[in-house]
Amino acid sequence: MADNKKKTAKKQEKVNEIPQEENVKEQQQPAQEDKQSVDESGAMQEMFAKYVRLQADFENYKKRNRETATVMYEEGVADVISDVLPTLDYLEMAIVSQKDESFRQGLELVKKAFLDALSKYGVEEIEALGKEFDPNVHEAAMNRDDPDNAGKVVDVLKKGYIRNGKVLRHPLVVVGQ
Repeated sequence: MADNKKKTAKKQEKVNEIPQEENVKEQQQPAQEDKQSVDESGAMQEMFAKYVRLQADFENYKKRNRETATVMYEEGVADVISDVLPTLDYLEMAIVSQKDESFRQGLELVKKAFLDALSKYGVEEIEALGKEFDPNVHEAAMNRDDPDNAGKVVDVLKKGYIRNGKVLRHPLVVVGQ
């Protein structure tokens, strides 16, 4: 019987030990869960920060694209207008050379419609005749002896045009000396 008591006592000790080990595991699990929770929270914060940066990058990308599209549109319009301006020059030459008054009036109406269409896009003629010569605006073709108008534009050989403050074509002028 003594053996039975010893065996029972050993079994009881083992039984008592198991809950204590489980108790230790249970105490460790919340600590591990807390650590895991903190890790997950840090990962979530990191993912959120990446999301915010990505969102900001995308907004900057859209803004750059809008700006690029606007610049490209403006440059395209300026290129087309610059290509069309020689046609206006030819039209003006036709008006000057025309002897028939009714035909000349018709050409004047076409020229007016042409200039109205260009003005819708902000195109204006650069007034040069009688103005001080400005190398940033005017292109000098030649000089003419004219002491009364020294340094001024005395004749315009080809008209110049400006759009939104940017010179599309410089006027070709004669400068007095």
